[in-house]
Amino acid sequence: MAPNAKRIGMVIGQLSVGGAEGQLYELLRAIDRDRFEPTVYSLVADATALQPRLESTGTRVRVIGSAGPARATRLAAALRDDRVELVHAWLFIANTYAWAARMIGARQPLITSARNCKSQGMGHHLLNMGAFRGSDRIIANSAQVRDYITRAYRAPASRIEVIYNGVDTSRYAPPASRGASSLTVLAAGRLVAQKNFPVLIEAAARIRRECSGVRFLIAGEGPQRASLLQRMEALGVNGAVELLGERADMDELFRRADVFWLTSSWEGLPNVVIEAMASGLPVVATDVGGTRELFCSGREGFLVRANHVDDFVYFGTALLRDDALRRKMSAAARQRAQQFSVRRMVSAMEAVYDSVLGVAA
Repeated sequence: MAPNAKRIGMVIGQLSVGGAEGQLYELLRAIDRDRFEPTVYSLVADATALQPRLESTGTRVRVIGSAGPARATRLAAALRDDRVELVHAWLFIANTYAWAARMIGARQPLITSARNCKSQGMGHHLLNMGAFRGSDRIIANSAQVRDYITRAYRAPASRIEVIYNGVDTSRYAPPASRGASSLTVLAAGRLVAQKNFPVLIEAAARIRRECSGVRFLIAGEGPQRASLLQRMEALGVNGAVELLGERADMDELFRRADVFWLTSSWEGLPNVVIEAMASGLPVVATDVGGTRELFCSGREGFLVRANHVDDFVYFGTALLRDDALRRKMSAAARQRAQQFSVRRMVSAMEAVYDSVLGVAA
């Protein structure tokens, strides 16, 4: 540890694969270790798939475990024992426990976070209202999320900082050329209600009637696999739509695709859209959460209404049939993605840490 580095406690609900966890990894990988010494505190003991990856950045990971008030007590004790000087909570669940730990006796300055526009149920909703009001700063990953928590949680607007997600755009560099023999539409995400993949399956069935060679790939795993397979069979698209499961080679999948779809019913700021654009893919995405802040409809892709199959059929077909339009939007998407670099995200986070620590001092 550098002599003057400030100890930062990163509190997160679990270390599974997800957007927030990915952003935490990117931050830990690039943060200035001469100024900051982070430690990760995972609240859940049985979901630590990401732990070795975080530790590879030189970061210590501690699992808190337990549940309810005992978890908050254990977290407060860990923060105190590690002489943490600033706590940064990630996601709504982490907010509640970090705030509770502060109330118990962990007196460090607190930064809370909001990364989606989802209600957490009455209990967590009320706790997050307290956490937002009791924190020194709030990080939102889009203006839409900022506006949502201001309205729904009465979060103090003067304490909210919008910091967009960062993506390693060099990893997602597009191929020199894309083959024209068979067109591929790619989607990615957990197989859960939020991602609304039944819309993709129905749109695929309709598009295949006129564009028979198009393939539709969904990367991700989740509890809706069985119901999605049933829907695919009912619509006769088993050979055209493929569920790939969870993948570690998303960069390669992006390079082999021609168009990216996001069918979500709600989002915060979907990293996968930035990754797709960095890979030179035109995007057809639902206008939810902060998605409209990522690209301009008609330039890098198309924004469509949530849960509207007709929109995906119309705009999806337009892109698949027009090679020149795809190439034009591909170049624009790649250029736009450069605005969401990891370095920009990390610099913005470090500036917030400096500001909060300066006020505390």
